[in-house]
Amino acid sequence: MPDYSFENLNDKEFEVLVNDLISVKEAIEVDRYKSGKDGGIDGRFFTVNKGETIIQSKHWIKSGIAALIARLEKDEVDKVRSLNPKRYILATSLPLSKVNKDKIKQIFDPYILSHNDIIGQDNLNYLLGKFGEIERKHYKLWLSSSNVLSSMLNAALTGRSEAKRDAIINATKMYVITGNHGKSLEKLETLHSVVITGEAGIGKTSLADQLAHHYIAEDYELCVIENDVSEAEDRFEKGKKQVFYFDDFLGRNYLMAIEGHKDSHVLNFLDRVSRDKTKRFILTSRSTVLSQGKQHSDLLYIKKIDKKEYEITIQSLSVLDRAKILYNHIWHSGLSEKHIAELYVDRRYLKIANHRNFNPRLISFITDPDRVSSVKPKKYWDYIIDRLDNPKDIWADVYDNQIDELTRQTVCLLVFNGSSIAEENLRAPLYKIAISEGLISPSNASSRYTNMLKAAVGTVLQRNIGGIDGVAKLDLFNPSVADFILGRYLDDALAMQLYFLSLNTLASLRNLKSLNQNDGLKNGIYFEVLKKLSCEKIDEGFYSENPEYVLRLTQMIIENPSASSKCDVQSTVEFLCPLIEKSVPSGFVDEVSSLLELGLSKKLDRFQEVATKFISKTALENPSIDELLRIEKLRKNVPNLHQDIDASLLEAIQREAVSYWKDEARQELLDNGVLEDFFLPEHEDEAYHVAADFVEEALAAFGISSEIATEVTDFVDVADILEDNLQARSEAEFHYSQKDSGLGGAFGGDTDALVDDLFERD
Repeated sequence: MPDYSFENLNDKEFEVLVNDLISVKEAIEVDRYKSGKDGGIDGRFFTVNKGETIIQSKHWIKSGIAALIARLEKDEVDKVRSLNPKRYILATSLPLSKVNKDKIKQIFDPYILSHNDIIGQDNLNYLLGKFGEIERKHYKLWLSSSNVLSSMLNAALTGRSEAKRDAIINATKMYVITGNHGKSLEKLETLHSVVITGEAGIGKTSLADQLAHHYIAEDYELCVIENDVSEAEDRFEKGKKQVFYFDDFLGRNYLMAIEGHKDSHVLNFLDRVSRDKTKRFILTSRSTVLSQGKQHSDLLYIKKIDKKEYEITIQSLSVLDRAKILYNHIWHSGLSEKHIAELYVDRRYLKIANHRNFNPRLISFITDPDRVSSVKPKKYWDYIIDRLDNPKDIWADVYDNQIDELTRQTVCLLVFNGSSIAEENLRAPLYKIAISEGLISPSNASSRYTNMLKAAVGTVLQRNIGGIDGVAKLDLFNPSVADFILGRYLDDALAMQLYFLSLNTLASLRNLKSLNQNDGLKNGIYFEVLKKLSCEKIDEGFYSENPEYVLRLTQMIIENPSASSKCDVQSTVEFLCPLIEKSVPSGFVDEVSSLLELGLSKKLDRFQEVATKFISKTALENPSIDELLRIEKLRKNVPNLHQDIDASLLEAIQREAVSYWKDEARQELLDNGVLEDFFLPEHEDEAYHVAADFVEEALAAFGISSEIATEVTDFVDVADILEDNLQARSEAEFHYSQKDSGLGGAFGGDTDALVDDLFERD
């Protein structure tokens, strides 16, 4: 038998649950009526022999049995007498003893016919065990069941997946199921993937969390992706039920994602998941970032990611949905009764639900008792309106008055880094700033840092430990913090220089470039920051420690239009070229090639010489196929390259290309959807020839013969691919529908009347 306490439900959700249970128990349709109109009737049905039966639901879990009985004696019994039903059923989320039931029956005599019409916590759990379809229909209740929680908590997960699972479980009671939930689930069931988009604070992550929760409860393994979809590839197990979760998959700005080739990796994985009925893939992104990504990435456009996209907008949340979100936050918030009463004056809750700036994140702020503890009840409405009218200022009070200077510097470093940062990479820049400003001393830096984290995590920072190495990373507790910080400091040249000079991360450089292109840094700030960085960071010692940073910084200096007239680009080149000739660290072929191509396009001295040496040296060092293709692209930009280099490079490329295609031909066919229209065994010969043509065309680009291409194709099990396609097609034909277990639709009336009913109080 289930063992629910029902604390995850608010009183209106509890009321719907009770009506559903009594409906199946009595095998009759229960009508629900608006509370105020019918004097406290929560449900009613009629039978030929017994006449009218009235149902009353009391979710008094916060108050206790003594308070409930006192209310029944004082108010409810007179209501029932005036209604004079033939039968009265009382349900409560509280556990009831025999003594309690005797007392309640006595109060409502003769309307309660027997103890069976007094339904307490144990009775509700019994009925849920008997009528399992009702348990599953009430989504939030089912997800909090001991069976589901036990299965989820016993699952073997990596650190960050475990942390995410726990956060999802804890947030379930605050979740409101809207139309967005069912529509997103439908996409997941038909396409196996969904990209949830929307503006900041609209509830993307909350929706994604609970979609993941749904699948975890269905015995899917949760795999949280933190940085790159390669993490999902490493965890992918054929035949195993897995749900992959990539929150904010394009990051805070599109440029960082496109430059990191995140678009192609994600799209390939989306294709892979779409063909596997045991996999689901949930992604989120801000609408503006995804839109910019599609404009600047041919792949995102060509692959038509739109069909997997589900955008949440303020318009997609009905006024009733918004009212449910507000009501649920109030119910679970712990706000004082005096504060809550202010929302009922002149039906102010309607003004909140209809406000142009409504979003769930703002509602969370204005109903957080810790944030409003210093706001007197009579001033609470002014506080709410100010926050709704000026949402960008919501972090101003927190930043200016509720955290210390060390925390403020930590927040700024995270914002200008553009993404989460490992603690080991954060301490050095933070200590440098904090010591220079007298906030800490070298002797107490570690203890002050630890104390700062204790106070800031959960308020403005979040700390996650994940991955194989258990690396601790810090990020912003809420993405809207970044919007506030950038609004305050983007035009402050000294602040920009301070933070970017302190950070030594590649992410900070990408973020600097993106801020310049996307937000338009003013008054030459971008150039000034680059100039300062070039003076401090471009030296041999720093290059040996952080070569990718120096390469990227040099590239930004060369391509900056202002640099040619204001900065000695050539001196930077003279420093870097000998280092490239001397040694290119493993894994940096793409970065060096991009830099050399840029220098060649700008006709900078020495770049042709350096590029020639780089190509010839790299081609002989057993490069990967991707590295060979990269230097082949570079080779085409270098005029008068020696024939011997041409020949040796081509031979190496052909050798590696054949080796690669023998290993990866199947995956290339899948990633490109070459055989996606073939399903049946009788199509195997035709499918083989289509595959062979594809492989032959790909290898012809390297000057490789059709005979070798045929040998490569023979390594592919075409029949197995067709079998997988047939299974995927059958799964795609399954249409999923999610039943609505919320309020609304149970009775007619305009939206305001439905909202008034929702907010009706006992």
